[in-house]
Amino acid sequence: MEYGIGIGGPLTMIGPMAQMVEDAGFESCWAAETTNTAFVQAAAAIQATTKIKVGTAIALAFPRSPTITAMTAWDLDELSGGRFICGLGSQVKGVNERRFSVRFEHPAPKLKEYAQAMRTVWAANRGDKVTHEGRFYNVRMPTFHGHPQPDRRDVPIYFAAVGAVMSRVCGEVADGLLAHPLASPKYLMEVVAPAVADGAERSGRKPSEVNLTASPMISISDDIDLARREVKLQIAFYATTRTYASILELHGRGHIVPELRAAFEAKDRDRMVELIDDDLCDAIAVTGTPDEAREKLRAWEEVADRVSVGGPWYGPRPERMLENYQALVTTFGR
Repeated sequence: MEYGIGIGGPLTMIGPMAQMVEDAGFESCWAAETTNTAFVQAAAAIQATTKIKVGTAIALAFPRSPTITAMTAWDLDELSGGRFICGLGSQVKGVNERRFSVRFEHPAPKLKEYAQAMRTVWAANRGDKVTHEGRFYNVRMPTFHGHPQPDRRDVPIYFAAVGAVMSRVCGEVADGLLAHPLASPKYLMEVVAPAVADGAERSGRKPSEVNLTASPMISISDDIDLARREVKLQIAFYATTRTYASILELHGRGHIVPELRAAFEAKDRDRMVELIDDDLCDAIAVTGTPDEAREKLRAWEEVADRVSVGGPWYGPRPERMLENYQALVTTFGR
């Protein structure tokens, strides 16, 4: 089993953090895109390391043209000596429209074509005479053909996927799938993996050609009540978003979503925590001492190729988040 871990925070800390997790023996580290661009964080991590894979989990696709993203990924892969993974996501409609002022339309087929357009750019960079003519993107001049680099590879493209539709698209065109922190082993096994296999079959590929990276939320502490509260609050926060309703429904908890939204709107965190029972908490997240966390994480190892470990961030104080992060490094490093 391969273990990854997220990196983030002030840009001046990204390099030292990436070096630390590389020294700890992690296979990969992943930069998210919230306040800071994932690509700049990835560049900082790449320059501070020599062995660890560095990925974006995730960079937002639709606010950027596929050509710009392909150029950026190509540069980062060169900078890293072939260690970069380009993780992309569609995000939700509200974020695309209200934050980035871009239309949100048909995310699954559009992201599929996005990857195809990126690979057209890379083929052109190698010297091939190719263009992309599609439903959403037209790339008629993918490169300047100044200095072809025939030996360069296609950068691995991973998609963030929650439901069956995007998971199927991953199976068709992506090199990997980045699962959501709410995606329990049961959900990965019963919903995500079959959809990936279906998509792979449609494209004449084997499901094993698509890396499945699980991202469980983990709270490590000797204080089990504290650990449970942290992950319950994070589960409750995520569950207020309609995109993730299918996960709760699979676990027989779809009926709590309206109450969760009402508690969130009222800023009643105690009620949000109360609505997430222990069984649901244990199905979705990992809590406990380091030994308990290792044991519980085996459920994800059985259904995923890689586990990217991370802690809850909605609620804990910064010092507690740092404490948990250090525990993750110590517990899952090699």
